Amino acid sequence: MDMNKLTVYVGTVRGFLLSTTDKPNHINSANPGTGSQVTALVFGRNPSEIVIGYDNSNVTIYDSKENKKVQDLTWLKGKGPVVGLECIDDYLMVVKSDGVVNKWNDRKNVTFEISFDEKGSLDTAVHNKSRENIIGTGGEHNDFKLWDLNTQQCIFKAKSLGHDYLDLPIPTSVRGISFFNESPHLSACCTKEGHVLLYDDRVQRRPVVKFLEKKASYTCISSTHRERQCLVGTTRGYMQLLDMKAGKCVKTFTSFTGSVTSIACDPVEPYVATTSLDRYLRIHNLDNKELIHKVYMKQSLTKLLMKPIVKEEPTDIPEKVDEEFEEIFEQMEVVTEGKTKKRKTSQKLDEDDEIISVQQKKVHKSRSKENKEERTEVAKKKTKKKKIGGVDS
Repeated sequence: MDMNKLTVYVGTVRGFLLSTTDKPNHINSANPGTGSQVTALVFGRNPSEIVIGYDNSNVTIYDSKENKKVQDLTWLKGKGPVVGLECIDDYLMVVKSDGVVNKWNDRKNVTFEISFDEKGSLDTAVHNKSRENIIGTGGEHNDFKLWDLNTQQCIFKAKSLGHDYLDLPIPTSVRGISFFNESPHLSACCTKEGHVLLYDDRVQRRPVVKFLEKKASYTCISSTHRERQCLVGTTRGYMQLLDMKAGKCVKTFTSFTGSVTSIACDPVEPYVATTSLDRYLRIHNLDNKELIHKVYMKQSLTKLLMKPIVKEEPTDIPEKVDEEFEEIFEQMEVVTEGKTKKRKTSQKLDEDDEIISVQQKKVHKSRSKENKEERTEVAKKKTKKKKIGGVDS
């Protein structure tokens, strides 16, 4: 893998924005915020624009190409950390932990509140890119829900997981939410209690597929480029690749030291970038579990953002030549059946037409001259006969 084509942006506990460069083990560092922890990262209205959400409720727009801060959005409503960010059409969606959703653009800011239980909290809010007006929310003792940004109403609310063998309710504390691009109505969430739940909002309110990891609790989740497969990070320092069709673990990545804090997958290629409490940024290959790249980032890492790899199509594709066939073809004798007449070009045809027309005119003149001579001879003969007839009489 060519690391020059891959750019990864990482947010830190101290509010710095770190990014990889063309040089291996070289890191760019910027401090566009106020020193507060980065809690959300998303690309802005153009590829060089990055929107950063902080723990102190502030939002900053940063230009990675010019390496400068563009704007601070300090007037947005709501309190608490920023738990959700997304650029949708012509506005920016900002969700804060108190449940206030901001839909901001240069002209106005529209807000509404998400309701949840007083004992619970709002820890994550993720936008469904396959359905532009839908977001998913969840948190501590706050089950997974789907909200419509246009109608500002809850359109789906997951049911609880029921009771355990002691007849006690099974708690659900959502830590991360992910959507599948190939199936707009499918959504997955991971919980602190070690569950990964797959929901289909068209079928039922209970999960259609459940996976339970008894060893550890989950911290983050991200869908891969494969159908219904997702990656989940744990607090025990390993990452799992889950197949949610069958509800089983396919692969386990164990090269981490400490809890996995963030996961970002490329939407086309089998590459995944991860951060953990050991302050390392790692890039793995999903096909063979190979650790492609590893770099020490020097700070505690919180959120991760990976720019998708763009494939460069070759302009000149060399033709495959069969050398053996070429040698046989060169040794073959050339067979000619005779001279072939070449087609005349349009210019040559015009010249030929002009020559034919000139020749026709000459022939016509010569024939008219001969006819005149014949007529004069005939007239002379007639006059001669008349004269002879007059003498005889």
